[in-house]
Amino acid sequence: MSDPGSRARFEALRGKPFTKMSGSGNDFVIFDGREVPRAMVDDPEVIRSICHRHNGIGADGLVVLEPASEVGAAGAEIRLTYFNSDGSPADLCGNATLCSTALAVHLGMAEVSGMTLVTGAGAVTGRLPDPSSGRPEIALRPVADIREAVPIEPAPGEERIGYALAGVPHLVVRCADAEAVDLVGRGPLLRWHPAVGEAGANVNWVSPLPGGGWRYRTYERGVEGETLACGTGAVATAALLRKWGAPDNAVIRLRTSSGQELGVRFRSDPAYPDHPVPILSGEGRMVYRGQIGTL
Repeated sequence: MSDPGSRARFEALRGKPFTKMSGSGNDFVIFDGREVPRAMVDDPEVIRSICHRHNGIGADGLVVLEPASEVGAAGAEIRLTYFNSDGSPADLCGNATLCSTALAVHLGMAEVSGMTLVTGAGAVTGRLPDPSSGRPEIALRPVADIREAVPIEPAPGEERIGYALAGVPHLVVRCADAEAVDLVGRGPLLRWHPAVGEAGANVNWVSPLPGGGWRYRTYERGVEGETLACGTGAVATAALLRKWGAPDNAVIRLRTSSGQELGVRFRSDPAYPDHPVPILSGEGRMVYRGQIGTL
């Protein structure tokens, strides 16, 4: 590490416990905030070192879970703070929230029947409908700012391009074959396109599967490449598919690049009379637990 302050903060983490989790191949290093407060890890250089695929633990992002009583979040149970692997903060990560829901129960921070998680994008609820299945579900806030079309010229094989704010911004590209997309070449062009604003957006390509359901792939901000799964991307994709004609009352099943499936359904909620609430379900699997070693 080049910065002495960052090195000192990393050294303070030596011996501290962490949990490695996978949400359909989207993987995370998660800290219990009762043992590792946010202030110990919210340094970009420290985060990059931990998430590094070769010299660190390796992860798409880093999470700190804290009981709400310790952070003053009235009416909630858990504060979830998320960082991308490049050290940048993000308001919400769907798969990280699924993993956090499962881990919070395992750590005794919440009940199986349900919890509230406070994120940068607002409070969401989570639960483990069947603890033996390892598939938590979360109820997110309604998808905002849905645009069925944006002023971006489709490339060959792309049929239409829309936009949705599912906690974080996403472009959704309906295409003939998501597997055939040159994600590395096309992804950065769309991720930074002026039509999505200065901060850019995640980009999802989606195409129908022969046996039903959908195949989708995501170019993710902060990762700056393809991620094996993206929960908020699945929600944004499902929201656009509904606008483009998918049945309103069906579970939209999306196969990720890891081969796992994410499910998205929408329900009405009196708190949001004009917008349905997305329910995301998927894997929240503990891979291993360990302790931070030396740099």
